[in-house]
Amino acid sequence: MSLFFHCVHVKFCSSTAASGMYKIVRPAVGESLREMPLAELKNKYRKLSSIEKARSGWEDEYEVSSKQCMHGPKCKLANYCTVGRRIQEVNVLGGLILPVWGTIEKALSKQARQSHKRLRVVRLETTADNKRIVGLLVPNAAVETVLQGLSLSLSL
Repeated sequence: MSLFFHCVHVKFCSSTAASGMYKIVRPAVGESLREMPLAELKNKYRKLSSIEKARSGWEDEYEVSSKQCMHGPKCKLANYCTVGRRIQEVNVLGGLILPVWGTIEKALSKQARQSHKRLRVVRLETTADNKRIVGLLVPNAAVETVLQGLSLSLSL
């Protein structure tokens, strides 16, 4: 069990002696899917000597990651960027959506960013009451357009 530091990113690493590979756990996003060999870990990060420094860095990054992306306060996308954010607010359209699928598809096609034009079905769990929801992900930038399209289709 070791704590490593890279720039402002604190990581917790643990290894099973047999594999020689280290699991990486980050305060913002939790356990990484990828394991890392010790040589790569030592090359990319430096080991912290004090558990207090590690605890302080971990707690700071954990707190900041609930409100800010990993790019920091000067990110060009500001609040729209969710890369590395621990808590994300998303818009999911659920329920009986097949009758309005084409309307949603048309509204998303008007978006500037290519990633906002795709229809994505998502499954998520809410933080407040642990409810599971399945529906279409509606990017923040597309909410108004989708709502306008739905209100027009419902009024017909």
